[in-house]
Amino acid sequence: MSLFTRIIFAAVGSLLKPVKTTIKGKWGEGKVAHILSRLPEDEYKVINDVIIQTNGYTSQIDHIVVSIYGIFVVETKNYSGWITGFENSKQWTQNIYGEKQSFYNPIKQNKSHILALKNEIYIIKDNFIPIIAFSDDCSLKVETETPVIYLSQILGEIKRHTEVKFDKTQLDGIVERIKALNIDSPEMRQQHADEIRYNKQRTEEKLRQGICPRCGAYLVLRQGRFGKFYGCSNYPRCHYTHSE
Repeated sequence: MSLFTRIIFAAVGSLLKPVKTTIKGKWGEGKVAHILSRLPEDEYKVINDVIIQTNGYTSQIDHIVVSIYGIFVVETKNYSGWITGFENSKQWTQNIYGEKQSFYNPIKQNKSHILALKNEIYIIKDNFIPIIAFSDDCSLKVETETPVIYLSQILGEIKRHTEVKFDKTQLDGIVERIKALNIDSPEMRQQHADEIRYNKQRTEEKLRQGICPRCGAYLVLRQGRFGKFYGCSNYPRCHYTHSE
């Protein structure tokens, strides 16, 4: 294969990668939506793919389950390979046969979703229950207090919560308030996707330059429990980390 052909294939692969990721993510969300549909409708109301706007920012929430036992906010990740990370880490790592890729800590991501919901529908934080669910194709090696589980464990995780927090008569009202917030405009949803892509590209560019994307200080190579990683030279004021 000529050098020119290799360049063309590499360029096409780079262009198709975001499309493949989006398709894979949507497939995973569809699978979870199907699983959640098995919950008893009199006690659980499922809302899928919600985008809300608060304080000028948009938040995309994969799944919300409004139940008498609380409001479950579910973040799904259709990843394979080894997944490593800690409760308060900025980034987690996906490792597929030695090829590592960092992604934003889904626990922090889900906390921002819950905060946005709480502020908009005026329900206290204690009534929200976060769940992070990964594909069964991956191997979770994370240390967290927040439930980080496999997709096949979602129903069991939800049903283990038995403390009643809402009356059945309240559920429809909560669902209607959430649906009223949901942005269904294709233009606004595209804007949300563009914002995510821009922020990811900006972070990747800073990492290539060896700069902390959080505070702008230099990154330094360190040794940790799971191997080498890059940490911010501004530690302990900045706790940003990135896999090698």
